[in-house]
Amino acid sequence: MIRMIKILTLLCISVSIYSQESQNKFLSKDSLYNENIKKSRLYNVYIPRDIDDALTKLMELTNEEARKPLLNIDEATMAKKLYFGLGRWMEYNWNFEEGSRFSHYLRQKGLIYTEDMTKFMLIIFHRHLKQSPLHIDDLIKKMADERKRKIKEEKEKLPVISTEKKIIPKN
Repeated sequence: MIRMIKILTLLCISVSIYSQESQNKFLSKDSLYNENIKKSRLYNVYIPRDIDDALTKLMELTNEEARKPLLNIDEATMAKKLYFGLGRWMEYNWNFEEGSRFSHYLRQKGLIYTEDMTKFMLIIFHRHLKQSPLHIDDLIKKMADERKRKIKEEKEKLPVISTEKKIIPKN
């Protein structure tokens, strides 16, 4: 009987650990965020559910004439030039900052920062316009690695306020 209780206890612990690991990458305790990610419209603006839906919406919102000049520049230039125009529109209307179902989708993919989401969507939109492969996962990994590198560089630039050396007495 004791052996059976031990086995059941071990099984319960294993299941609870496994379920914790398989949860979403990003969970918020903010109630507004948790409400926003369930809605298909925020402030009377349609919120895309995924990248394909967002690209379809961007194609609807832009006309052929406005898209033509974008084909002659590279994606990095496009992301810089359109960041404060189309990028800000996406950021504001698709509610990247406070949360929406699309920003939540991007967070689940690994893009945590608002500016990374905006830059990512501009690059993906450019690739879509040029009908080149999107390579979504590769771009997300590249952007996440770049963000980690920037954070590390910023931490290294911070001044050391003080250092202490702990002396451990020998007994």
